[in-house]
Amino acid sequence: MFSIDGLVSGLDTTSIIEGLVSLQKSQVDRLTVKKNEILTEQAAFQGVEARLLSLKSKMSQLNRSTGSVFDQTTASSSDESILTVSSESKAIPGTYNVRVNSLARAHQIGSQGFNDPSTTISTGTISFQVGDRSATDITIDNSNNTVEGLVAAINTQSGDVSASIVFDQANSAHRILLTSKYTGEANEINITNNLITPTGAEVLPDFSGAAIQDATNAELQLGSGAGAIVAAYDSNVIDGLIENVTLNLESADASKDINIKVTRDTEAAKASIEGFVESYNSIIQYIDDQSAFNTATNSASPLLGNRTVSTLKTTLSSMVTESVPGISSSVNRFSQLGIDIDNGGKLIINSSELDSALQGNTDGLEPTDIQRVFGMSGLSDNSGVSFLLGSTRTKTSTSSYQVDVLQSAERGSVTATNTLGSSIVIDSSNNQLQLSIDSLETETITLAAGTYTQEEITSHLQSRINGLDSRDFDDVDISLESGFLEITSQRYGRSSEISGISGTGSSILGFDGTETGVGQDVAGSFIVDGVVETATGTGRVLIGDSDNANTADLQLRVTLTSGQVSTGVEANMDIARGITSSLDKYFGELLDASAGTIKTAEDNFTLRIESLDASIARVNAISESKTEDLIAQFTALERVLSDLQGTSSFLTSQLASL
Repeated sequence: MFSIDGLVSGLDTTSIIEGLVSLQKSQVDRLTVKKNEILTEQAAFQGVEARLLSLKSKMSQLNRSTGSVFDQTTASSSDESILTVSSESKAIPGTYNVRVNSLARAHQIGSQGFNDPSTTISTGTISFQVGDRSATDITIDNSNNTVEGLVAAINTQSGDVSASIVFDQANSAHRILLTSKYTGEANEINITNNLITPTGAEVLPDFSGAAIQDATNAELQLGSGAGAIVAAYDSNVIDGLIENVTLNLESADASKDINIKVTRDTEAAKASIEGFVESYNSIIQYIDDQSAFNTATNSASPLLGNRTVSTLKTTLSSMVTESVPGISSSVNRFSQLGIDIDNGGKLIINSSELDSALQGNTDGLEPTDIQRVFGMSGLSDNSGVSFLLGSTRTKTSTSSYQVDVLQSAERGSVTATNTLGSSIVIDSSNNQLQLSIDSLETETITLAAGTYTQEEITSHLQSRINGLDSRDFDDVDISLESGFLEITSQRYGRSSEISGISGTGSSILGFDGTETGVGQDVAGSFIVDGVVETATGTGRVLIGDSDNANTADLQLRVTLTSGQVSTGVEANMDIARGITSSLDKYFGELLDASAGTIKTAEDNFTLRIESLDASIARVNAISESKTEDLIAQFTALERVLSDLQGTSSFLTSQLASL
């Protein structure tokens, strides 16, 4: 503030002015204190919001209906030196005895011996083919016509064969070792040697000797009884023996039984439940701390009396103790799983009871029952119609939702226009094929030269298409129907399509290029208390439209065939929302960005702070104006006094001169 203290009058004008405007200053101080209290309350409230979001995140693991923590399995092997094992969530718990009779091995062949890796070899072309895969033609000329040059060319150009130089000590010679990159009997290396017969010192590589390692399949035996299952595979990674279980073969011992156990991974589910309880208790404790009154200091925590927070705590406590409607009373509440609530409103876990329930050791309790206590679930009276998931907009059913399927999902499929010959000869003039699968063009498919029966060419073509290294489309099934080839995508729905068959090999396979097949999406609707609610099909999934009153976002998988779809209702579906799913729905309403309770409370904080800021600014403006006015008045006073003092001095000097 501009100071005029004591210029003429000697008055302490600064103190006088501050005293005169002290009322406004005290008002600002009171408003600032109030604002800081609201900011503190707002910060505490935002702590509640942060913990709500954390709890919502923890619940997502328990709410999943697909890939749920309650579906996880784990697998073990009694001897991991022979095989290791892993399982997917859909694996059925059980115990299996397996013997590994033999491993799958890659074909290895060697050349004759060479005196030195730099030995000059013949020029020309040499072709390498593994099984029925495309052959790789390699040109040898003056730039690479050595043993080392041939090995380098094979490793650079062939994706199916690797080459190396080994030293044959018994014969004191260097040899080229060729190894198939694929194991199994069907993946032998075949060589077409068109290198020129030497006319000088160069050497013609010869790979016609006995195999260094035969191509063999892995052989496994499941069980040890008279009806034991023996199966062969071209790989040491076995996916097809036990459904949803993968075996990784490490060694073979035909005399040793390996015990494989598939069990439910209860630790993952228990960890998720413990994480939820910990996060839930954190928010309850935080609300208690921020709503407390300290009698010793006679001070209140920032959220004491906040109705939004007190209502939140009451609602949370009520929801975690309620029973889940729509499921069996034998297991429809947390307490039946060993999860109770204490006097302070916090959840406590009886670890032994929870373990017993998760491990299936509690009478009348299945893991699927536990999942229903937590997340959203659906039970259907038709195995061809199953629940996938719903959203916060999907309502639970007080009476069964009826599912009326109008058409089943179908795959895109084409049948050749012409029949296959009884014997199909493939050579360089008719060995290429292209087609579009699921609206994606394949690369050029090269068929292996040879003479095939109808069944053999069917198998070979399917193997070549599904074995393409770079593809984004699903596998195809190729079958033989009365002599006609039929190609079917494994995808369902309108995105499933087979078309555009062309290439030099299309004609001999019976295709003329006009064949097109497009799948169809499932179609149907839901009926709730006699009212039809529309649904949209995508592949095999039927999805309730977003504006449906009851079935919004409800997703069902429909695997019914066309023969199983009839006029009228195909299934009745009961939808239940478990405790954490109900909490998730409640949190969605609380945290809604446009009209949620949290948003309303935050807006209220903002309005109150803005109002106080406006009041502070208004009082400060009045104070400034009053201060400026007082300064002006005191300045004028000093000026008048200065003028009077000057007049007095003049008169005094005049009188003195007289």
